[in-house]
Amino acid sequence: MDSADNKQLLMDTKRLETLVDGIFAIAMTILVLTLTVPDITGPLSNLIIQEQLYEILPNFISIVVSFTLLAVFWNIHHRIFKQIKYVNAVLLWINIIWLFFIVMVPFSASLVGDYGKYPISHIIFNLNLLGIASFLYLNWFFAYKNEFIHEKIDKNQINTTKKLNSLFIGIAIVALIVSFFIPQWAELTYLLIIPLEEIIKRISR
Repeated sequence: MDSADNKQLLMDTKRLETLVDGIFAIAMTILVLTLTVPDITGPLSNLIIQEQLYEILPNFISIVVSFTLLAVFWNIHHRIFKQIKYVNAVLLWINIIWLFFIVMVPFSASLVGDYGKYPISHIIFNLNLLGIASFLYLNWFFAYKNEFIHEKIDKNQINTTKKLNSLFIGIAIVALIVSFFIPQWAELTYLLIIPLEEIIKRISR
């Protein structure tokens, strides 16, 4: 197949980006909808309502962490696709599989919120995030290897993007390991993303 035939199999990134935006909007909305107002039967008092609210606190924390991470991953994907000019069938399916892991976040986050005392719930959540981080890296790696990157993107930007994508895989692996030993602390590992991302950006300047 010559280069002209290959060109015909490529498409720009706009339709894929639109799909990604829609899926993220749905996933983030479903995530918030998993938090429901407690259904209290019997006599009501301020103390009883407070106790019921304390019971849903783990769910609330899980939602905040998951919502924030989804926002981070959406932002990374947006930055990656500002540097990519074409999409082919393989890259399209890499993104479809990646989006599957995205839509699973409301389920795995609810699992942590409801059964946070048990390691299995944290293991599933962090496997979910490891899948997201891994396919996000694969996104960039495939686009770079197949020369889908804009010519205006310099080597420094390419290396910074590669390091940031690798960072998220590393943090997800650490969180997964922590899940086996101190499950309640596993999700706090993702707080490392903010300072480490800034360090990588400064070093790469």
